[in-house]
Amino acid sequence: MKMEQKVNNPIQKGMLFLKQNISSKAEAFELLARQAKSLDLVNDEKLFMKALYEREEEAPTSIGFKIAIPHGKTEAVNKPFIAFVQLKDEFFWNEDDAEKIKLIFMIGVPKENKGNIHLKFISQLSKRLLDDTFIDQLIKAENEDEVYEILSSVNI
Repeated sequence: MKMEQKVNNPIQKGMLFLKQNISSKAEAFELLARQAKSLDLVNDEKLFMKALYEREEEAPTSIGFKIAIPHGKTEAVNKPFIAFVQLKDEFFWNEDDAEKIKLIFMIGVPKENKGNIHLKFISQLSKRLLDDTFIDQLIKAENEDEVYEILSSVNI
Protein backbone atom coordinates (compact mmCIF):
# COMPACT_ATOMS: atom_id res chain seq x y z
CA MET A 1 0.00 0.00 0.00
CA LYS A 2 1.47 3.34 -1.04
CA MET A 3 1.60 5.97 1.72
CA GLU A 4 0.36 9.43 0.81
CA GLN A 5 2.53 12.43 1.68
CA LYS A 6 0.81 14.37 4.47
CA VAL A 7 0.38 18.11 3.92
CA ASN A 8 2.77 20.08 6.16
CA ASN A 9 4.53 16.87 7.20
CA PRO A 10 8.22 17.72 7.70
CA ILE A 11 9.14 14.20 6.60
CA GLN A 12 9.76 14.47 2.87
CA LYS A 13 9.64 11.34 0.72
CA GLY A 14 12.32 12.85 -1.51
CA MET A 15 14.58 13.10 1.55
CA LEU A 16 14.54 9.40 2.48
CA PHE A 17 17.63 7.42 1.42
CA LEU A 18 18.20 3.69 1.88
CA LYS A 19 21.35 1.57 1.64
CA GLN A 20 23.53 4.62 1.02
CA ASN A 21 27.23 4.08 0.43
CA ILE A 22 28.37 7.03 2.53
CA SER A 23 31.44 6.87 4.74
CA SER A 24 31.67 10.31 6.36
CA LYS A 25 29.69 13.11 7.94
CA ALA A 26 30.82 15.41 5.10
CA GLU A 27 29.39 13.06 2.45
CA ALA A 28 26.10 12.83 4.33
CA PHE A 29 25.85 16.62 4.66
CA GLU A 30 26.64 17.12 0.96
CA LEU A 31 24.09 14.54 -0.22
CA LEU A 32 21.29 15.84 1.98
CA ALA A 33 21.99 19.55 1.43
CA ARG A 34 22.09 19.03 -2.35
CA GLN A 35 18.81 17.07 -2.30
CA ALA A 36 17.15 19.62 0.00
CA LYS A 37 18.16 22.36 -2.44
CA SER A 38 16.77 20.40 -5.40
CA LEU A 39 13.42 20.09 -3.58
CA ASP A 40 13.46 23.81 -2.69
CA LEU A 41 13.57 23.00 1.02
CA VAL A 42 16.71 25.13 1.28
CA ASN A 43 17.71 28.13 -0.81
CA ASP A 44 21.46 27.94 -0.17
CA GLU A 45 23.04 24.53 0.40
CA LYS A 46 26.43 25.95 1.48
CA LEU A 47 24.81 28.16 4.13
CA PHE A 48 22.75 25.20 5.33
CA MET A 49 25.87 23.01 5.56
CA LYS A 50 27.63 25.79 7.48
CA ALA A 51 24.77 25.76 10.03
CA LEU A 52 25.08 21.96 10.33
CA TYR A 53 28.83 22.13 10.99
CA GLU A 54 28.40 24.99 13.48
CA ARG A 55 25.86 22.91 15.40
CA GLU A 56 28.25 19.94 15.38
CA GLU A 57 30.95 22.15 16.94
CA GLU A 58 28.61 23.03 19.82
CA ALA A 59 27.98 19.38 20.64
CA PRO A 60 28.24 16.23 18.52
CA THR A 61 24.92 14.94 17.24
CA SER A 62 25.72 11.24 17.40
CA ILE A 63 23.50 10.04 20.24
CA GLY A 64 24.24 6.32 20.53
CA PHE A 65 21.86 3.59 19.34
CA LYS A 66 23.79 3.77 15.98
CA ILE A 67 22.14 7.14 15.31
CA ALA A 68 23.15 10.72 14.49
CA ILE A 69 20.68 13.61 14.44
CA PRO A 70 22.42 16.59 12.81
CA HIS A 71 20.31 19.71 12.58
CA GLY A 72 20.66 23.19 11.22
CA LYS A 73 18.65 26.31 12.00
CA THR A 74 19.27 29.00 9.39
CA GLU A 75 17.64 31.44 7.00
CA ALA A 76 18.83 29.08 4.24
CA VAL A 77 15.93 26.74 5.13
CA ASN A 78 12.67 27.57 3.33
CA LYS A 79 10.46 25.17 5.28
CA PRO A 80 11.07 22.66 8.07
CA PHE A 81 12.10 19.19 6.94
CA ILE A 82 13.37 15.90 8.26
CA ALA A 83 15.63 13.73 6.14
CA PHE A 84 16.59 10.11 6.79
CA VAL A 85 19.58 8.06 5.67
CA GLN A 86 20.00 4.33 6.21
CA LEU A 87 23.68 3.54 5.64
CA LYS A 88 24.90 0.51 3.76
CA ASP A 89 27.92 0.30 6.08
CA GLU A 90 28.34 1.85 9.51
CA PHE A 91 30.96 4.55 10.17
CA PHE A 92 32.17 6.71 13.05
CA TRP A 93 30.31 10.06 12.98
CA ASN A 94 33.11 11.67 15.01
CA GLU A 95 36.68 10.49 15.51
CA ASP A 96 36.24 10.02 19.25
CA ASP A 97 32.88 8.22 19.12
CA ALA A 98 32.74 4.81 20.81
CA GLU A 99 30.04 3.51 18.47
CA LYS A 100 29.53 3.64 14.71
CA ILE A 101 26.31 4.98 13.24
CA LYS A 102 23.89 3.25 10.86
CA LEU A 103 21.03 5.79 10.72
CA ILE A 104 21.05 9.55 10.15
CA PHE A 105 18.11 11.86 10.82
CA MET A 106 18.81 15.36 9.51
CA ILE A 107 16.58 18.22 10.53
CA GLY A 108 16.44 21.58 8.78
CA VAL A 109 14.50 24.49 10.25
CA PRO A 110 14.16 28.15 9.29
CA LYS A 111 15.92 30.65 11.55
CA GLU A 112 12.48 31.96 12.57
CA ASN A 113 11.13 28.57 13.66
CA LYS A 114 7.95 29.32 15.58
CA GLY A 115 6.95 25.72 16.24
CA ASN A 116 10.38 24.45 17.34
CA ILE A 117 9.79 21.40 15.15
CA HIS A 118 13.38 20.20 15.58
CA LEU A 119 13.04 20.06 19.37
CA LYS A 120 9.67 18.31 19.14
CA PHE A 121 11.02 15.72 16.69
CA ILE A 122 14.18 15.08 18.72
CA SER A 123 12.08 14.70 21.88
CA GLN A 124 9.58 12.33 20.27
CA LEU A 125 12.29 10.39 18.42
CA SER A 126 14.21 9.94 21.68
CA LYS A 127 11.14 8.31 23.22
CA ARG A 128 10.83 5.94 20.23
CA LEU A 129 14.54 5.04 20.41
CA LEU A 130 13.87 3.27 23.69
CA ASP A 131 11.99 0.74 21.56
CA ASP A 132 14.53 -1.60 19.93
CA THR A 133 11.87 -2.66 17.42
CA PHE A 134 11.63 0.90 16.06
CA ILE A 135 15.38 1.08 15.38
CA ASP A 136 15.43 -2.44 13.96
CA GLN A 137 12.57 -1.61 11.56
CA LEU A 138 14.49 1.41 10.24
CA ILE A 139 17.72 -0.56 9.84
CA LYS A 140 15.90 -3.34 7.95
CA ALA A 141 13.53 -1.14 5.90
CA GLU A 142 13.61 -1.97 2.19
CA ASN A 143 11.84 0.99 0.57
CA GLU A 144 10.96 4.64 1.11
CA ASP A 145 7.25 3.97 1.71
CA GLU A 146 8.15 1.65 4.59
CA VAL A 147 10.48 4.28 6.09
CA TYR A 148 7.90 7.02 5.58
CA GLU A 149 5.29 4.98 7.45
CA ILE A 150 7.68 4.21 10.33
CA LEU A 151 8.82 7.83 10.67
CA SER A 152 5.28 9.15 10.39
CA SER A 153 4.51 7.20 13.56
CA VAL A 154 6.73 9.67 15.45
CA ASN A 155 4.26 12.28 16.72
CA ILE A 156 5.37 15.83 15.97
